[in-house]
Amino acid sequence: MATEQQLSDMGQLTPERIRRLGIHPNRIEKQQDRFIGHFAGYQLHSHYQPIISLTHQRTVGYEALMRPYLNNEAESPLALFAQCRTPSQISHLDRVSRALHLMNFRLLGLRDGWLFLNIRGEEIRQSNMDAAGIRHTLAEFGFQPEQIVLEILEDAVHDELLLAEFVQEFRKAGFLVAIDDFGTGQSNFDRIWKINPNIVKLDRSMIRNAHQQPRARRIFPRLVSLLRETESLVLIEGIENQDEALLAMDTDADMVQGYYFARPTADGRGQNNLSESIDRLHHEYAKHQREGRLTFQSQLVTFESMMTACADLIRLDHSFEESSKVLLEQEGCRRIFLLDDQGYQITRTIAPSHTEKEGQYHPLKQAQGANWARRKYFQRAIESPNRVYISRPYLALPDASIDVTFAMAFSRHEKLYVLCCDVDSRYIDAAGNLLQQGQMISQPV
Repeated sequence: MATEQQLSDMGQLTPERIRRLGIHPNRIEKQQDRFIGHFAGYQLHSHYQPIISLTHQRTVGYEALMRPYLNNEAESPLALFAQCRTPSQISHLDRVSRALHLMNFRLLGLRDGWLFLNIRGEEIRQSNMDAAGIRHTLAEFGFQPEQIVLEILEDAVHDELLLAEFVQEFRKAGFLVAIDDFGTGQSNFDRIWKINPNIVKLDRSMIRNAHQQPRARRIFPRLVSLLRETESLVLIEGIENQDEALLAMDTDADMVQGYYFARPTADGRGQNNLSESIDRLHHEYAKHQREGRLTFQSQLVTFESMMTACADLIRLDHSFEESSKVLLEQEGCRRIFLLDDQGYQITRTIAPSHTEKEGQYHPLKQAQGANWARRKYFQRAIESPNRVYISRPYLALPDASIDVTFAMAFSRHEKLYVLCCDVDSRYIDAAGNLLQQGQMISQPV
């Protein structure tokens, strides 16, 4: 908590100092050890939700959230903003809440983390580009710019050039900038590249979809990794249960936020045993990974032995169809084909009878003579003959299914061939994210 001197300093705020925060002094008053805001008959209170680093196992920031009350009854912040009839009223309410958050946060004395302050799109304009002036004003209240993360809902800003200029101006002054609710509305990577924020916050719908939909779950870790490659930290918000927390751990996300870890409170204090709770989460994640890896490795060994047996039969001049018979009956097998050392398919594609049907992608079905040399599974197999390689999941032809490909290069009559088997990825990746990079599964001969 704040020292007596800090409380005294904050209690002696002059009207002029409050005006420099962009609001009228009568909009904020001191009640006991807290500041209360006033707007259109509502009382405004500050709450702070901890932002967690799973790696460091502690709180690294706090998002400031407004909690309005009318006649001592809690109201929705969105409902209050909806009552504003002009952009200037919205802007004024936004400024009152931000000033309130700054003043209360100073009283709490939480000096070991960032303060995330929301900025509405209406505030992104040329008249608010005085980052140096704001930096000076915040210094009067005991804040340095590197303590502040300006959280912008970028979907609400339609002028991309203005938004990019705003971000650049405040980053140059030392502030951090976060883009909120990525994954909704007009959010896209083009905007992220142009804006270049410090932090990207993923909308809560993204972790929810990853939990409920296998396709979203497969893509989610790669989306996080791709965002980090834009040189932005990634924060996953809206985590409400252990399953979602484990999904977040299965990504490269830098921070998390949600009711599972801590709810917003007036003092910003999370769980008393937060570090122990995260440690238990790490142990649960490791347990899931171990169990999944055992199943995963068992499946790999099965396909490895079948691929090797199939290649051995081809070496002995058995027909391709006869050699592939047992492999074709393995659960999850979609198709088998053979390539030469240049990547050209030299056999027809054989597939289980239940998968051989005409579909929307039938023009791609005839693959004999196609060249697959661009595929990583071909390149890796050629590099390491007599070893079985498994690709990461990808969109496979001819039916646009998400598969993995087992590939093995072998010699027959002094010529090199590559045996390929496409397998439904759902039958292989039991641990969720084990196949994202692809891997060799045979030991060197």
